Amino acid sequence: MKAPDPLFVTYWLGYANQKMIIEELPNGIDVINLFLINLDPKHTLQHLYLTSNGITWASILAGVRVQQNRGVKVLASIISSPNPQISWNTISDPAGFAADVYDLVVNTWGLDGIDIDPEMGGDIPNETFIEVVWQLSKYFGPRSKTGKTMSYVTYQYYADEQLLKQCNALFDYVALMGYFWELETMINQFELYAGLVSSKKLLFGVQPGLHQATSLAEAIQLTKWQPDNGLKGGMMLFNINIDKDFHYTNGLIKTLKYRELTS
Repeated sequence: MKAPDPLFVTYWLGYANQKMIIEELPNGIDVINLFLINLDPKHTLQHLYLTSNGITWASILAGVRVQQNRGVKVLASIISSPNPQISWNTISDPAGFAADVYDLVVNTWGLDGIDIDPEMGGDIPNETFIEVVWQLSKYFGPRSKTGKTMSYVTYQYYADEQLLKQCNALFDYVALMGYFWELETMINQFELYAGLVSSKKLLFGVQPGLHQATSLAEAIQLTKWQPDNGLKGGMMLFNINIDKDFHYTNGLIKTLKYRELTS
């Protein structure tokens, strides 16, 4: 994936607000992550939670096609599953899993790639997880040469340090999801992660609303902020479904895309 500069990524939660359909998301978004797609021991991946509030998978994919026709990339955001319990750390056949993910995500669903959410109830990524990422990189991300995206989202440096040291070159970009961090902490964490992932591939993550949220004023500051050694990769907005009138979203897009950024 040749990412736009800068990149605006958002997570769409199909179970959260059924009135916000994918095809009505505003212009200026580069990547939409379908959240969440669970690991599944029998079917590789499943979307039961994503569709748990009544929206059908067929209608989701119809909206995906509309956005893809506008030039937007749509990814499957994949996370561990509590029931049946399976995590990135316990995938028994990483090579077979990676091939099956590509077949399902790209050939069957027609999506543009995957987003890896490493949350596993506090467990730290092990060697199996790292091997899974390497196997996935045959099909997704810059190493694959397929044009399909692979991204990673993180907020626990101590947990993801070893994986990112070994795998950061395999991702198109990495997004921070410490939505609850104070502004100063956001910047400090960005600079910390920039030691593992180049600033150009690193995105701030923010969230509207009241719970674990970033105020619009602070989100705008982060959108304008640039590291001393170059440019950041862009911005990530989690749970666009909360932003019912897209005021928060459009404010960030306007700042990111159409205004001169300041360091």
